[in-house]
Amino acid sequence: MGGDGRPRLGASVSAAVFARAIAAATAAAALARGLHAETVEVAGWRLRVWRGGRPGGEPWLLLHGLGATSATWLPTIGALRDDCELVVPELSANGGSRGPRAAIGVAEGVEVVAELARRVFPESRPTVAGVSLGGWIALKLAVAHPEIPARILAVVPGGYRHQDWRRIESMVRVQTLADIGAMWKALFVEPPWFLRLGRYGLYLLYRTPTVRDVLATVREADAFDDEDLARIAVPVGLVWGENDTLFRVEGGQAMRRALPDATLTVIPLAGHGVQWERPHEFLAAIAAFRAATSLPPAAGAVEDRPAAEGACAGAAGGSPCTHPTT
Repeated sequence: MGGDGRPRLGASVSAAVFARAIAAATAAAALARGLHAETVEVAGWRLRVWRGGRPGGEPWLLLHGLGATSATWLPTIGALRDDCELVVPELSANGGSRGPRAAIGVAEGVEVVAELARRVFPESRPTVAGVSLGGWIALKLAVAHPEIPARILAVVPGGYRHQDWRRIESMVRVQTLADIGAMWKALFVEPPWFLRLGRYGLYLLYRTPTVRDVLATVREADAFDDEDLARIAVPVGLVWGENDTLFRVEGGQAMRRALPDATLTVIPLAGHGVQWERPHEFLAAIAAFRAATSLPPAAGAVEDRPAAEGACAGAAGGSPCTHPTT
C-alpha cells in the first residue's frame, strides 16, 4: 500500500494469487457436492460449467454475482439436487472460465447465457436464477429472450434503473482496504462464523480484474426500467435481504409492482449476502416459489410440483411474502 492509501504491485500480485485460489476452492467445493465440470465454448468464451443433480429433473440454470463464482449457490445446491437438473456456469476467470476479458459483463452475459441455455436444455425451459449481477442478467434475459426462461428467481438483483447509482458505484469501485467497509456492511448484518474473518478476502476479490472488467463494460443501456419489467410474462420470484444497503429493498418493492407476475420475499436480519446469512429462510423462499409456480412440461422431465396453498405463509423465519400480482 502506497502513502496515498492506494494498492501497489504487491496488492495486485496478491489479488491474482487470490483469484487462482478462489477458482481452486470453488472446484473442490463443487466436486464435494457431486457436481462435475464441463467446458462449453460460447461466443469466444471457454466456460467452465458445473452440472449435477437429477438428469431430466426440473431444469435450473444458476448465475453468480460480481466477482463471485458458482460457490455463491453452495447453500442451495443440496436442496435442489435431488429432483432438479442443475447447470452452474462460471462467468469469470475467478471460477476458471477463459475469454477475451477476465469476466463477462451484463449485455454480453445475456447473450452468452441464452446460448448456453439452448445448448444444455435443448428440450426444456429452465428456471434461471441469479444473485446480484446474476439476477440482473437473468431479468435482462427474460426481456431479450422470452422464449428461454420458464421462470426467474432474482436474488437481490442489480440493474434497476430507479436507484441511486452514484452511491452504488462508490461502493463497488474499491480502491483501498478502507473502501471495503461499506460493502461488508451491505453484505452482512452479522456474518456467519466462517466468514467473519473474510473482510480482507473481499477486498482482494474486488481488486481482481474480474470486477474491474465488468464495471468497465456497464452502460446505461444495460439497466432495466418498469417498462422492461412489464414485458416479462413468466413468473418472477424476488428475494431480498431486508438490510441490504447496496441494492435496497425499496427497489425490490418497486420491481415487484412493475412485474406482471411476481412475488417478493423479504428476509429480516439479512444483507446482500442473504443466502449465506439466513440460509434456512433463503431455502424456504425458494421452496415457496417453486410450490407456487409451475413449469411447462418437457420430454423426460419430472412431474411438475402442484401449487401449494399458503406457500408463502410456510416460509421459515416468518419472512413476509407477497403473492403473485396481476
